[in-house]
Amino acid sequence: MAFSQDLRRGVHLTVVPSQKFKTVSAAVNFIAPLELNTLTERQLIANLWPVANAQYPDPRQLTMALQDLYGASLRTGVDREGALSIVSAQLQFLSDRTLPAGESLLPQALALLQSIVWQPLLQQGDYAPSFFKPERDNLDHELRSVMDSADNAAVLTAQKQYFQHAPEQAALLAGTPATIAAANAAQLAAYWTHMQDTDQIEIVITGDVDPQQAAAIVNAWSIAPRPIVPTPIQWTGKLPHLRQWQVAAPFQQSQLIMMYHLPVTYYGPKYFDYMVTDALFGGSASSLLFAAVREQASLAYYAGTDLDAQTGTTLLQAGIDPGTADQVRAIVAQTLEQLQTGDFTDVRLHSIQEELIGMRLGEADRQSDVNSRALLQRRLPDADMTTTTFTQGIQNVTREQVAACAKQYQLVVDFLQEGASHDD
Repeated sequence: MAFSQDLRRGVHLTVVPSQKFKTVSAAVNFIAPLELNTLTERQLIANLWPVANAQYPDPRQLTMALQDLYGASLRTGVDREGALSIVSAQLQFLSDRTLPAGESLLPQALALLQSIVWQPLLQQGDYAPSFFKPERDNLDHELRSVMDSADNAAVLTAQKQYFQHAPEQAALLAGTPATIAAANAAQLAAYWTHMQDTDQIEIVITGDVDPQQAAAIVNAWSIAPRPIVPTPIQWTGKLPHLRQWQVAAPFQQSQLIMMYHLPVTYYGPKYFDYMVTDALFGGSASSLLFAAVREQASLAYYAGTDLDAQTGTTLLQAGIDPGTADQVRAIVAQTLEQLQTGDFTDVRLHSIQEELIGMRLGEADRQSDVNSRALLQRRLPDADMTTTTFTQGIQNVTREQVAACAKQYQLVVDFLQEGASHDD
């Protein structure tokens, strides 16, 4: 059973004791409402954490500190969870039962994690320019590389239309070229001060550890109380009217993007129903859409859907030959009608259910996923996120429930990025 303790107002510790893993994973998570104008700052802070800090100003020193913990690993990043932005630093190190008798890494490892997160390398109050500028340039390069990809460009265009009233949902987590260009070391230091003072903090530790020992160590950290972030995970913003359009693009392949609104919420009443429905539709290699578009009609290089229950959307993406979009649209409509009328075999339904359950069982064996689920459970305390409940929920979905969900798919975006035909 997980150990849960409020350390201060707005600062919470969760410990999930488990002997399943040979390592201990300790993560510090900063939680704030997702906002377009802070995306770049939050990504840069996460990117700078593993480079250097005030205690280890030389990157080689930080590398040695990790090696001194028998090769501990550090992962940092930013996640978008519905309407929330979560900046995380996660340190993974060997549990005491794998070490020589009497040796423990927990105090030393948590001290290192504290220094990485709360002691940035500043010069005259600004982030050290020698590290800030290369990281900003790297971020700009990575962002432009993503935007230059044909399939990514199409998805971003479609999402910009769908989330036109919530641009923070459509943007990449790095921000935009303009926000990256505008970032500077002084501004970032000011934002870090704001972030460490106002973000809600969730500390999650999993592995073979004594919860009381972990709580005593973390409780000694100098973290001031702060307000509770009231923003829920679920995004419930305004939707635009249906729009269908296309643009010409200098690529050999066309991209068809269709975005649907679904009346589903993350771990809400119909969550498992919609998971199975969307996997049957296009969210699996065993889906009806994949078989119809690629295997039977040979019209697509790939075709599939991606359900995001936290925003109530599913995004259909198909890489197709130029000039075949109308044929693919017709197959998509036929596939959705199949679901709406329950026209699929029991074998396919059961295969999808087993696939979803297998994926969840795999997550239960990954420590990072256990950490993430513990964090999300804190945001949704009434939800039962156990693997047992997930398995039962998926297994209990019926043909009639799939048909009912399929009838709720509301097309909001139909965007074609038409590539150049081979004859051009």
